[in-house]
Amino acid sequence: MDPKLTEVSQLFQRFKTAFLRSDFDTCTTFLSQLKVSLTQFRSLPPLFEDTPNAIRELNLARDIYEHAVVLSVKTEDQDAFERDFFQLKPYYTDAG
Repeated sequence: MDPKLTEVSQLFQRFKTAFLRSDFDTCTTFLSQLKVSLTQFRSLPPLFEDTPNAIRELNLARDIYEHAVVLSVKTEDQDAFERDFFQLKPYYTDAG
């Protein structure tokens, strides 16, 4: 597996652990790092390049953005909800 993909997957696991503990401040920090890390994957929108790990990268990114939407609901952050929802939307409409 690609080292970048492994690194992002591990960070996402840490995010989910913090989420289960309701440690939303830590989740927000991890989420910022995750979003920056996702920019390294060329298989993601808007490029959608065909890379060897494209399916795994798309699934991981979708999962991250889904959790981001739920986090914004839990923290009652309307601006974050709108932003995260619009970041998630292409994974359902364009990636099909």
